[in-house]
Amino acid sequence: MASSAEGGRLSRIYVLGAGAVGLLFAGHLRNAGYPITLLLRSSAAVERFEQQGGKIGIVNDWIRAHPSRQRLLRAGEEIPCCSIDDVQAETPTEKDTIINQLIITTKAQHVQQAYSQVQSRLNPNSAVLMLQNGMGTLEAIQRKFYTHSQNQPAFIIGTNAHGCLRHSNEEFATHHTAMSSCKIALHIPSAPQSAMEMLTALAALPLNVSVVNWSDLQPQMLLKLAANAVINPATALAGCRNGLMLQPEVPSVREFVASACLEIAAIYARAHPHLHSELSAAAIEEYVLNIVHVTAQNKSSMLQDVAAARPTESDWINGYLVRLGQQHGVPTPINTSLYALMKLRESAF
Repeated sequence: MASSAEGGRLSRIYVLGAGAVGLLFAGHLRNAGYPITLLLRSSAAVERFEQQGGKIGIVNDWIRAHPSRQRLLRAGEEIPCCSIDDVQAETPTEKDTIINQLIITTKAQHVQQAYSQVQSRLNPNSAVLMLQNGMGTLEAIQRKFYTHSQNQPAFIIGTNAHGCLRHSNEEFATHHTAMSSCKIALHIPSAPQSAMEMLTALAALPLNVSVVNWSDLQPQMLLKLAANAVINPATALAGCRNGLMLQPEVPSVREFVASACLEIAAIYARAHPHLHSELSAAAIEEYVLNIVHVTAQNKSSMLQDVAAARPTESDWINGYLVRLGQQHGVPTPINTSLYALMKLRESAF
């Protein structure tokens, strides 16, 4: 485990965004011995968290589909909730102490507003891990909050493929529905000690976290973006779980997937020509279908947002691809249609 420079004590890690992903990482980090503080949106949420004992719950539903673990379950047996104690909570603006290590797991559309609440508590010796769907959030933060690069904290970018969701009646518990992996990379080559400690802490978690070079993370982020651009709006508009996209009796869905992947590959070929072999239409389609298979029982984040009448991440997913296509002169009829339909769906809230 990583330790801080002061007396060998473990550094406190703050988590901004106590949704399914934030609770998953916060719970595992606390289980590994790290002091954890959840940054919750309101004093009322902090009070509710403290009233239920300052605990995070993790239900490992992925065991049901795991080839070896599922044999340990009896038919119809419930997966017990793992309760992780001694977690602290506060609002982002409640204190003014410096945050040395921060994980941001808010939805992409809320990142800038959330970041504005903690910016004053960060400095160049801080490390900030960003775990969002879509792309463009880091650039948006840099444009809005930093005119000089030397004032920025060390940003770590991650792409998370674990399936998880939070039930509406379980505010501080997450269901880990699909065991997959997470890749993280420093956005700059040099970084403060806090960033190295955070990388060490995350790599030791039982979440298949890999620390990679920035150049190796980029194709993974683009593949994840493609998967989100295909799966999320399709399932949100159809109101179905991810696995329905694999049904052989609906061949038109597979045709849609193939066409969407072809369009995304054309965008990437112009925008990132050096990654052409890694981001071919065939490679993108294989990745998308694998994600569909692994997360077959999942409800996509867009579907969950639509069901809760919340804004979606479409601006940072299909909207991002549309803007990238326009920038490089590539037609994007599929992503333009999906983006327009999602914005129309949101307007009905």
